Amino acid sequence: MIKTLKKLFGGINLTWPKLIISAIVAGILTAVIAMIPELHYTSFNAITVTLEVWILFGIIIIMNSKSNIDSALKCFVFFSDFSTAGLSDSSTF
Repeated sequence: MIKTLKKLFGGINLTWPKLIISAIVAGILTAVIAMIPELHYTSFNAITVTLEVWILFGIIIIMNSKSNIDSALKCFVFFSDFSTAGLSDSSTF
């Protein structure tokens, strides 16, 4: 258990491709969980409505980055949504 925690908080070689893939997977997983009605009143739905899970993702990114600027850029990329990049049309929501 301790080895796993040490690996998670500082032992992961968090490259840009790994970060982008993990952001996509987290987004897809969150969307799927939010759309399944059977999960709305369970603890699985916590990732879609609470901030604590996303703060944990940010801490993991910061702890596994090489420098301050690297962690800031990786957090920005991980948490940026498609509307800031001009990839979605917000008028459809």
